[in-house]
Amino acid sequence: MKDFITAALPWVMMGLALAVLAASYAREKKEDQKKRNELQLGGMALGMLLGVALGTTVLLENHALGISLGALWGLVIGTAVEPRDK
Repeated sequence: MKDFITAALPWVMMGLALAVLAASYAREKKEDQKKRNELQLGGMALGMLLGVALGTTVLLENHALGISLGALWGLVIGTAVEPRDK
């Protein structure tokens, strides 16, 4: 059972992340695109750092899974955050 869960977990997480990204791109405005890109890049960088940190613990099986899922979820979080006006 543990093998099935560990094999299916990345696919489930990718599906959830892509669903959030598709929903956020549907409400996207063109003038917010540059601010949104900056937030996405920052989220991806922080997500990769968190993925490496989780990869060094026992929570994830290897570093590649931590880096890839961390970048994906960082992208989702960066997309979900609303850009502020400066």
